[in-house]
Amino acid sequence: MLHLTDPPSLDEEGFVSSGSLAVPGQNLDETIESGTALRVEVACAGEGTVTFTVVSGTAKTAQRVDCTQPMTSGFDFTTAGPSLAIQADSPQEDKVGTAYKVSHI
Repeated sequence: MLHLTDPPSLDEEGFVSSGSLAVPGQNLDETIESGTALRVEVACAGEGTVTFTVVSGTAKTAQRVDCTQPMTSGFDFTTAGPSLAIQADSPQEDKVGTAYKVSHI
């Protein structure tokens, strides 16, 4: 598990964090404030599906992505705690790769 402890980069307006995840895996950002409105974009490549789960306090959203489709899936998410966890899981863990980007709305 990767813990993001550095403040987010301000190179891009609204940017919060981005990265790739091992499957199964999780990245945790403990610099986010509760009540923050975010746009989460997720993508994967390979053969299979990945379920991305975003968790903050009591708020939780899951998005299943078909890795054979060359597209990014996105959804809005409002934090309910002082952290943001991005998780990825797949039954085809050795056949998929993942990426995500989080930005302020």
